[in-house]
Amino acid sequence: MKLKIILKRLVNRFGYDVRYYHPLLEIVVQPLGIQTILDIGANDGLYAQEMSVRFPNATIIAFEPLPDCFARLSEIAKIHNTITPIQSGLGAESGSFEIERSSFHPSSSLLPMSALHKKLYPKSAKVTKERITIARLDEIAKTLTIKLPLLVKIDVQGYEGKVIEGGKDTLSKASIIQIETSFFPLYEGQPLFDDIATQLHAIEFTYYGALQTHYSKKTGRPMYEDSLFIHNTVRSEFEKQELS
Repeated sequence: MKLKIILKRLVNRFGYDVRYYHPLLEIVVQPLGIQTILDIGANDGLYAQEMSVRFPNATIIAFEPLPDCFARLSEIAKIHNTITPIQSGLGAESGSFEIERSSFHPSSSLLPMSALHKKLYPKSAKVTKERITIARLDEIAKTLTIKLPLLVKIDVQGYEGKVIEGGKDTLSKASIIQIETSFFPLYEGQPLFDDIATQLHAIEFTYYGALQTHYSKKTGRPMYEDSLFIHNTVRSEFEKQELS
């Protein structure tokens, strides 16, 4: 995700945009006719912007707690009127929390950065404390209009398990969940891939593949990925199509 963010920012400066092809998006997700996208961990709006092009008829509700990132997200929302920005993080409990604001702001997290993260990404190692607002997805969803089919993207730097914990009812209505998962702890106490998969299995989701995988330059092992999980009812339909 970090490399993708850097590349998109670079070409955006020259008035261009990058739209990534991936068979899971083009063949699996787009034909579902997604009507609502929840962008949890929207940062400065690059994902929301890309999704507004891919899904021009979908409402995109984008959550971002950091004030400067939210300001940039809001500017994008003025151009793309399908995007609704909400200045809040999501988690298992509602309230005011301290976030570890990274010198590379997409790496900011409610969890302390691990020694491995600092070694792999030294430019993101410097952190300061900021106070942000956190809400439970299931509570805030009561105030929103969410039309189905629903796609949920979760990219919150190690806090994904807490988002799931506070949003099971809402997430269970989704057709697709796109979520960043790690195979090694990049933040202290973060759940790894198997932990996230177990949480999502409990609400009827099955792993369907990776949109993007990041590998260790030293060992070649996968470090983290953008994982795609589909609801079991959607999977059943896909299986019927394969057999027809």
